[in-house]
Amino acid sequence: MPQAFHNKVAIVTGASSGIGKAICFELAKSNTRLVLAARRIELLEDLAKELSAVETLPCSTDVTDTTAVNNMARQAIERFGQIDYLFNCAGSFTAGGLGDLGEDEIAGMIDLNYLGTVRCIKAVVPAMQKQGSGHIINLSSMLGKLVIPGSSAYSASKFAVAGMSNTLRPELAHDGIHLSVIYPGFVHTPMICAHLDSVQNSILYRKTANYTPEKAAKAILKAVSKRKRELIIPPQNIMAAYLYALMPGPLEAVVGKLSGGWPRYNS
Repeated sequence: MPQAFHNKVAIVTGASSGIGKAICFELAKSNTRLVLAARRIELLEDLAKELSAVETLPCSTDVTDTTAVNNMARQAIERFGQIDYLFNCAGSFTAGGLGDLGEDEIAGMIDLNYLGTVRCIKAVVPAMQKQGSGHIINLSSMLGKLVIPGSSAYSASKFAVAGMSNTLRPELAHDGIHLSVIYPGFVHTPMICAHLDSVQNSILYRKTANYTPEKAAKAILKAVSKRKRELIIPPQNIMAAYLYALMPGPLEAVVGKLSGGWPRYNS
């Protein structure tokens, strides 16, 4: 494990499962002090017991609640005196075309996936500015690089994370704060397994279904230690991202065909 994380302080949102939880276990190998953030405190307390070799602070946090997010950052400073890393891993996925989803479902994904990331950033940046250092890691998605059938609202939230991050990066550089964006494919997490019926025909899912959160966490921390501005995982998705940037129309047609076709908009 890179020495960049040794004895540092990291906040990990979405820490109770999936990639966030796997990142916590990897960071613990470097004796990183961890702020474990998620909604369900009982899961965080269980995780803290599993990570008993390092100092942890379980913090019940709903990232759609500004007050809760600010309290999380305040507790981190009060306990550890600094915040070196923020891993924004909290998120949700609901499959469906735009016409299939209600406004509440769409707004919920935007609020959690995008605005939740924004709230966490705004909560920790003042401490990082005061320190003159810090590193923010935002989890977007491969669906923040390209699109597949049934991904309209989720893709919107993840494109928003990517666009905001790329705009914010040079703003934060003035204060010695780094920012990385991670673009995972369909990693085998509880969030994806819960929607398996909706995504299993996707070519993107079939290419990445065996990629575990543990593999993702190792790759993410390696990239962060090198201060990479972005990481696409697993590596076989890199070509797809480049092709989509160069010729989105043809690639959308191919992806649609390989994924069972693009659904018709349901009015």
